[in-house]
Amino acid sequence: MTGRSAAAIPVAIATAILLAGCSGNAADDQQLDPAPSASSTPSTEPTPTPTVYDDATAQPAPDASEGSQASAVMAAEKVVSVYAQPTLTAEAWAQQMTPLLSQSGAVAYQGQDPTTISATQVTGHGTIVSGATDVALNVLVPTDAGEYNVALSRTGDGAPWLANEIRPTGGE
Repeated sequence: MTGRSAAAIPVAIATAILLAGCSGNAADDQQLDPAPSASSTPSTEPTPTPTVYDDATAQPAPDASEGSQASAVMAAEKVVSVYAQPTLTAEAWAQQMTPLLSQSGAVAYQGQDPTTISATQVTGHGTIVSGATDVALNVLVPTDAGEYNVALSRTGDGAPWLANEIRPTGGE
């Protein structure tokens, strides 16, 4: 062996060691992971597949029960009796109306001028429009200026009915 080849052996060994450390061997990487949790036996059960929700199969809300219809009629009559106060100031009217309105209703009637409302009183009992559900329905309420359609909604059974919209039907 010559002096030159004898000197090359340590360089070759150092290079091999250096390259072996950079190999990215998966077995070496696993040794760096923390120890497994309490159970060292791997599970043979499959991982459960997450439930997939398809909006196309959403179930309709249940029809409104007699109790929810009765409470909706009372709520609508109250909404219209508070709504039909054209002699109030805008501030006083808004203060009385806001607790009876849904969030979208409160936005829709913000800045309402009550002097533009022709009705001044409820003149009879409200009636439910067909298609009522336990969370959304319309009630027709008679007034001295004709019938008003009140769109009501609520977040669930037992929650208060709140008005989204109050509009004359035009059938005076």
